[in-house]
Amino acid sequence: MKRNIMLTFILILTSFHLYANEPQYLIERYGQYKQVKNLDFNTPKSLKAVFDVYTSNDDNEELNRGLNTVARYLNMHFDAGLKVKNIKAAIVIHGAAGKDILTNKAYNKRFIANNPNAKLLKLLHDNSVQIIVCGQTVEFRGYKRDEILDFVDVSLSAITALVSLQAQGYQLITFN
Repeated sequence: MKRNIMLTFILILTSFHLYANEPQYLIERYGQYKQVKNLDFNTPKSLKAVFDVYTSNDDNEELNRGLNTVARYLNMHFDAGLKVKNIKAAIVIHGAAGKDILTNKAYNKRFIANNPNAKLLKLLHDNSVQIIVCGQTVEFRGYKRDEILDFVDVSLSAITALVSLQAQGYQLITFN
């Protein structure tokens, strides 16, 4: 009897330990990362980053790596113990990545596929990430406003948005 109780107790502790070490995701199914133990560089208690995303994939059915990086940023800092309110992020999309903010209907019309980025962008938006597209990209590529995901803000230009966000204390990240 004592042995069964002891085995049950060990099993519970082992399960708790395994669960406690599992990565915690804010944005499920996106932004995979690895936990890092024994850090030498302290993680700040709050972060503000603006991601400059201007490249996209040649394969129109593939997720934009730059957008996935934003999910990774949120996930790994959330897992590291930062409060959600202290992890600020914005995305400025322009150039070739402009297509990644199109609705499924508009994307399908141009690329004969659903937008592989639409779900991730919605999840990011729902987690307080500001998503901005360059108005110059929109105009030069001939996108109509109703072809753009409804939660994406249009700026005069990517430069305008990047300068403004950096003036607000956002740090520029360019992983393209």
